[in-house]
Amino acid sequence: MLRLTHSILDLAVSSTPNALAASLDERTVTFSEVDKAANAMARVLQSLGIKRGSRILFQAEMALDHLAFYFATQRLGAAFVPLNPALSREEIRPIAGYIRPDLLVLDPAHQDASSFETLSASIAFAIIGAGDATTAGINLDLLAAKASTAPLPELGVAEDDTHAIFLTSGSTGLPKGVVVSHKASWLRSYLGASRFVTSGGRGELMTFPMFHWAGWNYLMENWAHRRAAHFVGRLDGDVLARAIDRWKPAFLYCIPAIWERVLASNVAFDGSVVRSAASGTSRFDPALMDRIRERFPRAYRAAMYGSTEFGAALGLNDSDIDRKPGCVGLPLPGNETRIVDGELQLRSMSMMDGYFELPQQTAEVFVDGWYRSGDLAEADEEGFLTITGRRREVIRSGGETVAPAEVELALVGCPGIRSVAVVGLPDPVWGELVCAAVVLDQPGQCPSLDAVRDHLGRSLAAFKHPRRIVAVDELPKTPATGQIMRSRVRELVLQMH
Repeated sequence: MLRLTHSILDLAVSSTPNALAASLDERTVTFSEVDKAANAMARVLQSLGIKRGSRILFQAEMALDHLAFYFATQRLGAAFVPLNPALSREEIRPIAGYIRPDLLVLDPAHQDASSFETLSASIAFAIIGAGDATTAGINLDLLAAKASTAPLPELGVAEDDTHAIFLTSGSTGLPKGVVVSHKASWLRSYLGASRFVTSGGRGELMTFPMFHWAGWNYLMENWAHRRAAHFVGRLDGDVLARAIDRWKPAFLYCIPAIWERVLASNVAFDGSVVRSAASGTSRFDPALMDRIRERFPRAYRAAMYGSTEFGAALGLNDSDIDRKPGCVGLPLPGNETRIVDGELQLRSMSMMDGYFELPQQTAEVFVDGWYRSGDLAEADEEGFLTITGRRREVIRSGGETVAPAEVELALVGCPGIRSVAVVGLPDPVWGELVCAAVVLDQPGQCPSLDAVRDHLGRSLAAFKHPRRIVAVDELPKTPATGQIMRSRVRELVLQMH
């Protein structure tokens, strides 16, 4: 069997065609329904000239019909390029110029993004989710309603073909297209199951956005095990709590910011139904893991580390969370790691192929087949890894090197501080000063430098201690993953002082 993304749906249809595949609020679809809709949509896309190697730019709010659209692109061998629904026309324009899609697909709420004044007259555009309403572009729903739902003939899609291009900007705002093959995505879906205890069939409550690789990855991971994926309209704490009560999912994986929303909700639900609870994308707070254990007493907890370029790379199991606070764990099956000049490097068959049409940037992150993560890391005597900072984010102060993440971890639990981001500020004497931007537990009650240094005590060398404390209302974070955007934090602090 070829390792193709759509083979995951094919296998689910052949074994459990009428099983629940997904839900969004109160609407549900089975594997068979997704399969037939995908076949019809694939024929529509074929009629529009979409074929193996085509690229489709897609911007829409989450809807169950989009699952069939995605698998339609996969069966044709086209590359799916999802966009953040929050992007404006002005933001889409450079992306469209970069990707040069064969088709732009939008939902009715984003029709104005197809304006030819802001994009290109050479890009065809279509609308999904409009039903039989009149649309500015091609109405995919009307065409799909008339198309055959029979299986498509073999189209020669290969494992090394591009299945998707995920746009990632990190904290720079400059998009790079991460090219992921069918084989890499297939492997991510199956190997990633090691992050959780895989028993239990009530599915997973989906909290990752579907313009992010993780959203599609965890959908396919669940479907590979014939489990349902339960979506919600808003990632609000009360909405998520009601979904837990309604669907009783066995699996729940959230970034720390979403966990905080769930734990803060006053909506009643039985937390014992959740059997696996994981946190990822940013370093976990041990106190947060303790609160997860209290609210979900039967859940097997895990902490994950990964990236769009690599997929899920490292994991910390429940038995190690309490004894290895701050660690990101050990390599997941199929992954290799090494530390070169302090930088974590990774290797796996699930890595990206590279950045779309950016050979220089691709060459910069690959060395002898290893992916350079850009993260600074340390390994303990058992091989457990801790991320100490970013290669480009290290602070050079008085000739010494300071890793921001190391200082942030040491500041966890400091009285009066709810959250913190450490950045370097320019200084004529020291080169850079270590500055801690803090969100306070109580407004106006910022701890003094002496209090912070007393808290750090001997856990950090004195040259790593913050020389400036700045209180902020909130820390700028990436919308998809909740990771701190240090460049924005630095800009914010400089504007304040």
